[in-house]
Amino acid sequence: MRIALRTGGGRGVYELAGRQGALNASDLFDLEISYELTPNIVIPGRAVASRLQGKPRIRLEDKLRTTHFYRLLAAVLLLPKPKREFKKTHGDELLRFEAYSMTAIKVDIADITSNRVVLRPTDLLLENADNLQAKVEFAQRMSRIARLWDAASRQDTPLAQLVRNLQQDVLAANPDYKRIERSANEISEHLKTQGDPLPLAEQRLEVSEAQEEPPPLTKPTQFTHQADFGVEDDISPEAARIERVKQWRQQAVRGSSGIQFRRDVSTSYEYRCIFSGQRLPKLEVTESPGVDAAHILPWSTYDIDSVRNGLCLNKQCHWAFDEGVLRLTFDKGSGKYLLDIPDQVRKAAKKASFELQYFEALTGPLTESRLPKNKELWPSPTYIDELNHFMFPA
Repeated sequence: MRIALRTGGGRGVYELAGRQGALNASDLFDLEISYELTPNIVIPGRAVASRLQGKPRIRLEDKLRTTHFYRLLAAVLLLPKPKREFKKTHGDELLRFEAYSMTAIKVDIADITSNRVVLRPTDLLLENADNLQAKVEFAQRMSRIARLWDAASRQDTPLAQLVRNLQQDVLAANPDYKRIERSANEISEHLKTQGDPLPLAEQRLEVSEAQEEPPPLTKPTQFTHQADFGVEDDISPEAARIERVKQWRQQAVRGSSGIQFRRDVSTSYEYRCIFSGQRLPKLEVTESPGVDAAHILPWSTYDIDSVRNGLCLNKQCHWAFDEGVLRLTFDKGSGKYLLDIPDQVRKAAKKASFELQYFEALTGPLTESRLPKNKELWPSPTYIDELNHFMFPA
């Protein structure tokens, strides 16, 4: 499914199109739209998708504090301001102020009720009238923004203050989109650039583990087109939710902080898998240990690289945890960590003749001998609850 720019004549309009799983865009008409920037940052869209003059348009309901989603995304992600009038976008460098249009935003359905739908952006298609194109992976770019926020929180410079202002505006209880745009623009002005301000901001704030995105294409190409960008997606909203957690986890383990996280978690657990109890340190004849450091919550506003946000897991258990085959919970009454297999996994496994015996043997309460000796490093029950609320909603 996608939010697409229909250029036509004039400024162009945005519409909701395509389908995800069994849901078509038309099934979302007249529902209030919200947007999920990370699994724990959901902001009101103050917009609805509906048919206007026979066509599926996205209509804003509060134009005083709200702009179209493409402008909000550009501001949050510190992309140069895009232009809706596609025919007026020109230049041999795509990421420049008003030199491109965001012609399509691929989205997943994060949640849907009788009166509201939450849309989760996954990829952005940027184009200009000179046939330059680039795709931006939303989770990758947002992960860089989260690390920028973290770096700014530890510094006292004018740029750090501007970045903190942007973060506060994004996280506000009732965010003002136009204020978010102004904060993003102030960062570009401070850095004296009309191009992409994020690499410059990362350099100034010494975000050493920043991951560079592929550079925007500098010659005409037709690697994709918005007509084929997120039109149909056979993956269900439930499966897309788990896939998105995996994508955030891939971003969280990158860079120098990710390396330190893996080392801290593995040593705190003495290379013992918390699910199976197996101790699998690196051997003289192996290149790596048999356990991984898995994030519980892989997104911003939590202690991403804290040991309390990590689990030491063997390779098979890591896969099962990431895919939702095994679910970890914390029972406050007994003070025990519990492992179980969700009912929907059991049903799917029976249908596919998937053998669950190995995982069945792991279910039940986990013994304290598998946990770090220092109780302050035990997995955070709050983080576990938050993950389960996202991956296994009631």
